[in-house]
Amino acid sequence: METYALIAAESAAPSPSPEQAPPGGNYSLPIMMVLLFGVFYLLVWRPQSKKRKEEQKKREEMLKNLKKNDYVVTIGGIHGIVSTVTEEEVVLKVDEKSDVRIRMAREAINKVVGPDGKEEEKKDRGSA
Repeated sequence: METYALIAAESAAPSPSPEQAPPGGNYSLPIMMVLLFGVFYLLVWRPQSKKRKEEQKKREEMLKNLKKNDYVVTIGGIHGIVSTVTEEEVVLKVDEKSDVRIRMAREAINKVVGPDGKEEEKKDRGSA
């Protein structure tokens, strides 16, 4: 009998009507989504975009300053010495003894390295 009384008391309690939404409930999800997207943009996409543009400028500068007798490594991993440079092509000497040369697109150069094959550090010419 006590169980019946508890069930009756629960059913008599007023339940929230579906028309009464919590304050701000209709707009809170879209606002949170916009804020989350904004934070994601500021913390992830924007810095990556800046870094990518910086690397692209460095690469373009490196390709522009490519000259004869530079030691380079291609995208495919071929080490060689620049023999001739044109607007679109580079001729690399890959074996000095047998005078083997490879002609390739200028864009195929990955980096300029030193004679030992290790990447050269840029020296600051302004400091004494």
